[in-house]
Amino acid sequence: MNILRLFFDKKQPSFAKKDFFLLLSGSVLFLIATLSTISLPSIWFDEAFGAYLIRFDFFEIAKYTAADVHPPLYYWLLKMWSLLFGNSELALRSMSVMFGALSIILGYLLVKKLFNQKAAMLGVMLMSITPMFVRYSQEARMYTLVVAIALAATLVMVYALETKKSKLWIYYGILVGLGMLTHYFAALIWITHWLWRLIVVHSQKPKKFLKTYFSKDWIVAHIVAIILFLPWLPFFISQLFTVQAFGFWIPPVTPDTIVNFFTNNFFYQDANNLVGWPALAFILIMIILIGLTIVIYKGLEIKQRLSYSLIILLALAPIAILVLLSMPPLRSSFIDRYLITSSLMTSILLAVSLSIYGGMKKKNVSKQLFMGLLIIAVMLSGVVNVWIQGNYNKNSHASNNTRQIVDLVKARSANEPIVAATPWLYYEVAFYDSVQNPVSFIEPNEYLYGSLVMLEENDDHKIKNLDKFMDENPVFWYVGYSSEGKLDSPSSRLELIQELYFNDTFNQKPAYIAKQYKLKE
Repeated sequence: MNILRLFFDKKQPSFAKKDFFLLLSGSVLFLIATLSTISLPSIWFDEAFGAYLIRFDFFEIAKYTAADVHPPLYYWLLKMWSLLFGNSELALRSMSVMFGALSIILGYLLVKKLFNQKAAMLGVMLMSITPMFVRYSQEARMYTLVVAIALAATLVMVYALETKKSKLWIYYGILVGLGMLTHYFAALIWITHWLWRLIVVHSQKPKKFLKTYFSKDWIVAHIVAIILFLPWLPFFISQLFTVQAFGFWIPPVTPDTIVNFFTNNFFYQDANNLVGWPALAFILIMIILIGLTIVIYKGLEIKQRLSYSLIILLALAPIAILVLLSMPPLRSSFIDRYLITSSLMTSILLAVSLSIYGGMKKKNVSKQLFMGLLIIAVMLSGVVNVWIQGNYNKNSHASNNTRQIVDLVKARSANEPIVAATPWLYYEVAFYDSVQNPVSFIEPNEYLYGSLVMLEENDDHKIKNLDKFMDENPVFWYVGYSSEGKLDSPSSRLELIQELYFNDTFNQKPAYIAKQYKLKE
């Protein structure tokens, strides 16, 4: 069977001009939302790490990301993408936009398959303006790739259950393996599939539950996934031990964590920033989400209830699972961007719910219209907040403006080199390296984290002997973070010429400082 038939099912109304028009309209809306401001934020550390990593060959990419905390598939794809389109901010980030657009297409096909074109059409609209999805489609990271793989796997699973074709389960297993090689938290989706399968099997053959649940095709699919992931398993275990044993930067889960996930999903604002009408709008949306889900689930027939339960689980189960995995004695791993699939599925859940609700009774149409317009208005305001905030980090409460401070240096520089104050900052500044202003960093006493291994093992742009460097470069710039407007001199042999400052573009607090030094006579 040609796998393309999964996406153009002949048992449904054909994939015709209307489908194409709907997807084109949604894609254009999504591209406007993402591309309008995609190049404005500076590259931040995680993006800069990937941009630096793809300087190496495919084997070395796997080696160095194994020392960090992620699997290699995204970085391999990013390297190939950069060979085609370059390594500018727009070029690297555009791969995420492409996978984001693919996710919307897959989401449309999934909803159309499970429900109808009307629900799929509304789903495209809401997916295209989901603030969290827009935000992380603008970043050179693996999150939209995970979403695309997750939705493709879900669609294949649905067809496999319907057609009972064994080959489809092979495809499913391949997608599961690829998801795990992209980001470990793709496992949240696969666990959700297991949970939904419990419902499906129990509703069909409760007397032969275990035999049906652990069917040959289901087992084969996961054997395929394990075979794909197996070469990477030792590195995964090592990374898991490192993160859980020695700690990480992710804050613990609190009641605010869950609330903030949903406020950011709709408004791209933390809950404590919602006051007045926005706070009321959020309360109404949550009432709509919870109320409609309960009412519609109870009113559906068994087959449609199974489809609806799949959407509910994909929207909510990964959130609950990640909360549980963040409870002591485990260290917290709850970060909003790990749940972008749930973010998108929440929009799909709202779209499907509104569509079904509007079809229940004619008197529901006006209510459906009000709820739909409210949700769209809120999400559009959230997209605007994404544009305003850029890459502002809500955990560290800081934006990244490395490009801006480097631009200030270049404007005031007579072709002097730039020295980054830390290896972490070096990754970011190195992205803006130039022949006129080459970027270096001073070798630290020790390399504390795996993300620095590729700096430790390669001497490019590394200053091992500061005195020798200063003798060869008697004038240079020293750049660092500066929350208090301070940056200590790297050597007592230096004399300060001038200082440049750059405040955080979002909160206007001191963020960066650049000092021009010359060697004392």
